[in-house]
Amino acid sequence: MEAKKNYMVTSTYTITKTDTYLVNSETKEDAIYIVENQNNTSSCHLYNETESDPEDESNTVKEVSFEKTEDGKDHYWKEIGENNDK
Repeated sequence: MEAKKNYMVTSTYTITKTDTYLVNSETKEDAIYIVENQNNTSSCHLYNETESDPEDESNTVKEVSFEKTEDGKDHYWKEIGENNDK
């Protein structure tokens, strides 16, 4: 039976977020600029928003211990050695 320990697990993945804006009474170039730089103007309204499911997920696992600082006033999570598996 494997001993129970503390681990920090970092999960990294890619999500594609798509926002569609309705821009009123602007030129094509100005509409693009407004959406990219200042999409909170009165002529720009969020029309639709979608987010994909996570893709390309990978996890990094590191064994940690809860340690006191040298002055003993605080605590922090310390990574333990080189025996961390990914």
